[in-house]
Amino acid sequence: MSGALSYREPYRYSAGALALMVHAAFFALLYFGVRWQSQSSESFTVQMWDSLPDTQVVPSQEPAPPPPPPQPAKVEPAPPARVVPPVLPPVKAEIQVRDRKSRKAEAKARQDDQKAKAAAKARQEAERRELEAYSEKIRQAEQQRVRAEVSAATRVQVERYQDMIRSKIRRKMKAVADVPDSAEAIFKVTLLPDGMLMDDPVLLKSSGFPAYDDAAARAILSAEPLPVPDDVSLQKMFRELKLSIKP
Repeated sequence: MSGALSYREPYRYSAGALALMVHAAFFALLYFGVRWQSQSSESFTVQMWDSLPDTQVVPSQEPAPPPPPPQPAKVEPAPPARVVPPVLPPVKAEIQVRDRKSRKAEAKARQDDQKAKAAAKARQEAERRELEAYSEKIRQAEQQRVRAEVSAATRVQVERYQDMIRSKIRRKMKAVADVPDSAEAIFKVTLLPDGMLMDDPVLLKSSGFPAYDDAAARAILSAEPLPVPDDVSLQKMFRELKLSIKP
């Protein structure tokens, strides 16, 4: 019995020392770990033993160094604040709406004024054309009237000078016997401005009596110079004449 006890006793001391070291390390880790996390106040740890351990002092292990404190998070600089344009107040927006309406009204008024001016100009142009057309009609009518009057006056003058020429030729003509009053000889003569004959008379139509035709031709030559008007415009009408010579 005593031999068995003396045999087991060395192992009992070794187990006790090992248990002491394990408990010491455990409590050290627990203590420093809780202290590092929660920073709680220090506390006392009491170990309970069933029997006194061996007087041999077991060297305690150095506590593990505390972990390094966490590095502060790097703070990124805040981006510059975005400038937001101010929102126009409703009053300014209403003013802009009124301004747009006013500009539209002014533009419409200008367009209406331009249309009215264009219409007035078109009416004036139509009235001007109508007046010109009326004036042209009046002018043409007046010209026709003047031409008619001139023509009438010219005819009168031409007939008067023709009568004067025939009268002068009859005075120069010698009588021919046995010629009826219905006999008529027509000659063409070309006159100069002074009434002189340019050529001999040309017989265009015979009276049927050669003696009468010869007497009429000699009378025309004897009547030089024939009476002609002084008016140049009328003289052109006497450049060539057809003379009807009757008994």
